[in-house]
Amino acid sequence: MIPLISIVGRPNVGKSTLFNRLIGLRQSIIFSEPGSTRDLIVNTLKIENKKFKLVDSGGFDKDKGHYPTLIRKKIFHIIKKSNLIIFLLDGKNGLQDEDREILELIIKEKKEFVPVINKIDSKEFNDNISEFYKLGIKSFITLSAEHNRNILELRDFISLRFKHNNEIGQLNEDDSVAKIAIIGKPNVGKSTLINKLANEDISIVSEVAGTTRDTVNIELSRNDKKYIFIDTAGLRRKSKINEKVEYYSTSRAIDTIERSNIIIFLVDSQFGPSKQDAKILNFIKRNNKAIILGINKSDLLPKELNKPDIIIEKAFQFFPQINYAIPIVLSALKGKNVSKLYKMIDSLSTKLKVRININKFNKFLQNIIQNSQAPVDKGRRLKLYYATQLFGEPPSFVLHCNFAKNIPNTYRKFLERSIRKEFGFFGVSIKLSFKTTRNE
Repeated sequence: MIPLISIVGRPNVGKSTLFNRLIGLRQSIIFSEPGSTRDLIVNTLKIENKKFKLVDSGGFDKDKGHYPTLIRKKIFHIIKKSNLIIFLLDGKNGLQDEDREILELIIKEKKEFVPVINKIDSKEFNDNISEFYKLGIKSFITLSAEHNRNILELRDFISLRFKHNNEIGQLNEDDSVAKIAIIGKPNVGKSTLINKLANEDISIVSEVAGTTRDTVNIELSRNDKKYIFIDTAGLRRKSKINEKVEYYSTSRAIDTIERSNIIIFLVDSQFGPSKQDAKILNFIKRNNKAIILGINKSDLLPKELNKPDIIIEKAFQFFPQINYAIPIVLSALKGKNVSKLYKMIDSLSTKLKVRININKFNKFLQNIIQNSQAPVDKGRRLKLYYATQLFGEPPSFVLHCNFAKNIPNTYRKFLERSIRKEFGFFGVSIKLSFKTTRNE
């Protein structure tokens, strides 16, 4: 089992900055508003040839408001599961009551921890350092996450701590793991779905739209297969992004689409589409992603409307630009059809990597030319000589022809539909490019 390391501390001590510095990515939102991190952010920490699961927890504070209550519950949960806790303190603002409360909880759970004081580059650090010894801790690692000072000392500590752990994960750069982004407007049930897939509460589930502001990576294993699910913040219209931190979340969701190979586009079965839905789908399509159309909250529909065929037909009327998507009617809350997503993901992962017998493909192309009306440009009728398939995802083909310019978009779509139907590329984007070639 891969060791789980969690960063725990009160709000605004620099947990997200340290998390990003350790993993080498800007995944957590960094913003000087206490409580910017609402979810447990999970990613792989790589040290030498070892890998760990690193968790950035939400800020632990005494506020009894809606979000802090949910966050505290998750912090309790992650402390219990952790193999090592990075107990992060703030060298700028000194020791606080919340620090003592967190330490008491860690000790109560009998968890191993490493005390780390952040922000050593602040003017106040030297005045505050003596306060931390009141916790009864004899030694600390001191660093500046923002300015990358002493980060190697913490990485070395982690490496040495797990030096003799035979169960530690070994890096394998050849691992091919499906990366699935769950995308949709706020409050369509993305976090509920990922919790059901993981079979435990990872993302915060709330009736307040926009609860998830970070992207949350959940690595799951099922039937000896690995999956990385990414729960993104709900994508909003620009006019509704009032907070700077919400802007970062929207930008992060777009980045997530780009680095995923499969998208679960989640919509609410009770409501029609919006202009924002269309924009999101166009962005997904431009990035050539495999797509599952998840129609959620079917349990809330009246009985006479809760018929899968009707729901799916209506959904594709709303979203004609992704008529190749694989549809599924869900109730994430009730768990309806959620397990079927794994089979769909496995199928799409295979299709993304499939290599077509090129002789069979070329015979199919010639049959298409003979039985369809090819377009004409400047008195020349299009002739398709042969095709080659490129390596990589998604399936990409170069069609060698007598002219490559001015091919109507309708004919491109016709070829794409025909190829998809013949070779079973449902749910997968197909890239077609044309190249002018002299027929030898």
